[in-house]
Amino acid sequence: MKKKKRGRKKETRLVTEAVRDLDSEVRRLRKEKTSLNTDLKNLDKSLENAREIETKLQERIARLEEKEAKLIEKMKRLKQKEDSLGEKISKVKTIKDQLSEI
Repeated sequence: MKKKKRGRKKETRLVTEAVRDLDSEVRRLRKEKTSLNTDLKNLDKSLENAREIETKLQERIARLEEKEAKLIEKMKRLKQKEDSLGEKISKVKTIKDQLSEI
């Protein structure tokens, strides 16, 4: 009978230790899960911030492209005026040369 009691006590102790070990492991896993969830939330916020920054930068690029297009048009108009002025100067020079011959 003593062997049975000792055997049961030993079994009970082993089961109790196993339950404690499992409980510790469950607590550790819960902490790890909480930590991972926190990291995930932080990453979501970081990703959201990055998307907002990307959107703002895309808008800024679009505005700069509009300005660039306007400047290119202005440059073309100025080039045309320059060409026109060059032609006028050439004509004036030709007239001047003709007048000095007279």
